[in-house]
Amino acid sequence: MQFARINRTEPERVTIIVKAAEALKDGRPVCYHFDGTGDGKDAYLSDAATDGTVTIGLADEAIASGEYGRVLVYGLKTNAQVLGDSNFLVGAILNVASGSTGYLLMAASKGAATACQPNFVFAGAATITSSAALRAAGVYVRCL
Repeated sequence: MQFARINRTEPERVTIIVKAAEALKDGRPVCYHFDGTGDGKDAYLSDAATDGTVTIGLADEAIASGEYGRVLVYGLKTNAQVLGDSNFLVGAILNVASGSTGYLLMAASKGAATACQPNFVFAGAATITSSAALRAAGVYVRCL
C-alpha cells in the first residue's frame, strides 16, 4: 500500500499496486478474479454485477495488460466513470454496473440505509440528471 503524504492541498488517498491481467482504464472499477492463475492477484475490470463483491477500488491510471500500476482503494477520485440517474445527488451510493468496460451506477439515493458499508459514494459538485452517457465524476472510494 502507498499512503499519500498528508498535506493541506490534496485529499488523503491510499493506493495499492496491481498487475493488470487486461488493460485497465483510469477511473474504472477494478477487481481480482480468484481463479488460480497469477496467484489470484491479477487485476481485471469489474464489468459484471458478480464482480461487485470482489472489487478492490478504482484504477488510478491507465494500466496496460501485463503491467503494474496503481489502484485507489481509499480517497477521492475525481474522474470515476459513472452513469447518471434522475435521483443522482451528492452522497448517493454507487455500485459496480454490468457493462463491457466497467463503470459505476447509483445503487441507493442519498442517505439511504444499506445492509453493508458502501464502497463508492458520489462526491460530485452537482447533481447528474441525465443517464444518457458515462461521465467523469467525483467519487469517494472506501474499499479498505
